[in-house]
Amino acid sequence: MREEVDALLEKARRSFAAAELLLREGNADFAASRAYYGYFYVAEGLLLSKDLSFSRHTQVVSQYGLRFARTNLLDRRFHRLLVRAFAIRQIADYDAQADPDADEVRLLIEEGKSFLDAAREYLATPRESDPSASDRGANNTESF
Repeated sequence: MREEVDALLEKARRSFAAAELLLREGNADFAASRAYYGYFYVAEGLLLSKDLSFSRHTQVVSQYGLRFARTNLLDRRFHRLLVRAFAIRQIADYDAQADPDADEVRLLIEEGKSFLDAAREYLATPRESDPSASDRGANNTESF
């Protein structure tokens, strides 16, 4: 499982790097989508570290909020940013005339890299008392 978590975090790093390139080329809409996927891979990796897997993006977003933001395992701002990135990505991907603000996308990318750093630090820190430790072993792959 740790290899898969690490692979997701590496995919997040690459997504943020790709978002930076896309933004530099003037493609804020595509950059916003890549930035969101960076957040998504981080959240997915964190949930997987607790042996939790979800089939829908909305489930990953909400379960990250419940298990990491609400419990203060990671800064709550990361959940707000994940939600914001998801909303911008929805518009950028599905509205042909979408033109996301480049400065907002740039900020999402920078904050996303901070989210990735925080996730790596969290995963590298041994924990004796984890508020959601009772969830370990409960592989939640059902669709709602």
